[in-house]
Amino acid sequence: MNRLALSLAPDRDPIAPRHPAAPGLSHARMPALGEAEAEARERAEDVALLRRVAARDRAAFEALYDRYAPRLGGYALRLLRDRDLVDEVIDDVMLAVWQDAARFDPAVARLSTWLFGITHHKALTRLARSAARREAPPPGAEPGADGGDGDEQQDAALDPEQAAMGRQLGAALADALARLSPDHRAVIELAFAEGQSYQEIAAVTGAPLNTVKTRMFHARKHLARFLRWRADRDGRTTR
Repeated sequence: MNRLALSLAPDRDPIAPRHPAAPGLSHARMPALGEAEAEARERAEDVALLRRVAARDRAAFEALYDRYAPRLGGYALRLLRDRDLVDEVIDDVMLAVWQDAARFDPAVARLSTWLFGITHHKALTRLARSAARREAPPPGAEPGADGGDGDEQQDAALDPEQAAMGRQLGAALADALARLSPDHRAVIELAFAEGQSYQEIAAVTGAPLNTVKTRMFHARKHLARFLRWRADRDGRTTR
């Protein structure tokens, strides 16, 4: 989330989602040759893996699950903020992958884009069902997405003051994200956590490209306003 925080800082140019071929985003960082080769190799491995899944290779299915379930689960959790619903969503997604693996076309999209699209649809469906049964959980009920082990390891490499500041920033961003609608939260998460381009986000969410851009604009404006308000509030509290 550090990259997102920088993009929302005052007097800075917005940072566009990272993607090597995102039209209209010429200021975005272009990948190094080694990174491009690694991405091409990963895409080839993904295609080969899914073809094995389509042939009902259970070992390939387990490998695909291990590769993508944590990322898909993290994305679903940030949308739903309910770990029980996330488990149901991932079960739904993986069942769909097992049943429809042969329908994936690598010429149309990356495997990750296809998987995130299924996850997005399943998550919003579960969210609608849950809202119909009971009140939605309060904002910030599940601020974390991937557990705390990685954050704790990073904090150990920092001095106590840096670690505390990092945790405070993370908490502020989690609180701000929790106040967004699922549609607005999705574009932020896909862009900054998953590095998706606007075109890929449109494919994942099923929204027109201009709608994705509009949602990104309003989401970032809301986050920046909330973070400024929180910083002002914390400054008044410490005086």
